[in-house]
Amino acid sequence: MIKLGSQLQKKGGTALKLFIVHLFLNVLFIIVIILLYHLFWVRQGKNHPKWNAFVFILLCIAATFMCLTFAAEPFDGFRFDLRHIVLIISTLAGGPIAGGIVWAVTNIYRGILGGDGVLPSLLLSSLLYILLLLTYQTFLKVNLVKKIALAILVSVIFTLGWILFFAAHAGHPDSYIKYITVYELCNVFGTMVTLYLIEVLNSQVKLQEELINAEKFQLIGEMAASISHEIRNPLTSTRGFLQLLQSDICSEDERKVYLDIALNGIDQANHVLTDYLTFAKPSIDKVQVLDIEKELFSTISLITPLANFSNVIIQYDKSDDLFFIHGERQKLHQCLLNILKNCIEAMPKGGVLAISVSQKHEVIELLIEDTGIGMNVEQLNRLGSPFYSTKEKGTGLGMMVVFSVMKAMNGTIRITSKLNDGTKFALCFPDAANTKKA
Repeated sequence: MIKLGSQLQKKGGTALKLFIVHLFLNVLFIIVIILLYHLFWVRQGKNHPKWNAFVFILLCIAATFMCLTFAAEPFDGFRFDLRHIVLIISTLAGGPIAGGIVWAVTNIYRGILGGDGVLPSLLLSSLLYILLLLTYQTFLKVNLVKKIALAILVSVIFTLGWILFFAAHAGHPDSYIKYITVYELCNVFGTMVTLYLIEVLNSQVKLQEELINAEKFQLIGEMAASISHEIRNPLTSTRGFLQLLQSDICSEDERKVYLDIALNGIDQANHVLTDYLTFAKPSIDKVQVLDIEKELFSTISLITPLANFSNVIIQYDKSDDLFFIHGERQKLHQCLLNILKNCIEAMPKGGVLAISVSQKHEVIELLIEDTGIGMNVEQLNRLGSPFYSTKEKGTGLGMMVVFSVMKAMNGTIRITSKLNDGTKFALCFPDAANTKKA
């Protein structure tokens, strides 16, 4: 705080420099508070409106305290600061209630600090608050340039009132013109910069939201296109063979072949829809205690024909221990089938698919490892992303389902791979026995 009333004539240059420094600090405090709010809270605040309002008001009060504490006081009893900018921002950006709270706390703190300017400050800030309430609705409707112009006008009206009070109580007002000029310039600059910064940051947030929404709509469109394509192909094939069945030239053996192909086409379409629904709704509807080895054997029996056809040897030795997890049988089977199928397809020239189950502390770990073509770092990082697949005709839904199901079962999945050196899937589930004890 600067108190230079008796030394003003001797050290006018130094006093003016300190005056400018303190006003600059006021502007800096306000800008920092705004940045802190937008950088660290604005996103969280959208999910908690009450907390958002509380944090905004608290930060505005903190900015006011800093402005008052570091006010420039070149003449004893007269404080020059930019706390009114905070009142303008809190009212116009936060609403009348936020502005009212900031107005009340500001005047209480100003009263504690004391001095000749307490009553004039109360009067002028009250008039400013009333003026802000009158212009609030207009402020919300106009564009950025008009918002800044309106805020500057209100701010200038307040400072002119303060300057008139100061001139009426200070002797030789001509001696203080440079201070008044600097104060007014800092006031206009501070109001313009802070309000522009707020509007720019708000527009950035809105732009991010629009971008996220646009990406969501694009994702939905891509998903719909992918699913329709994957379903249309087998349905078209099925329709063709059903038409052949209507003809009288088909033999009995041909009819059986056509029926098998048609049924496979329907199963394929159903498989795509099941994958999509599992991804869209990954929650576990009916939690069961599952013997993971029993479920694994059931899955292996289903995938064995495909493994034999692809010259893949499945290596699995049943453990003497029992391993229980919580989950839903059908979704666990789907998750395991997707992984095993991917592993087999990654070994076009045959290979070994090794499977093992073990317990580590309170976690049941299922390891599935193939000797296939593997993946590079980029492919590994993108695995599980929508519509990304390492297979030419893959939709990417299979691995999306795996990640969704694992998350729904409170499990984790760790994938390691190298090109031409195979891929290892480590699926970790909470031990149901320990969960029961807990």
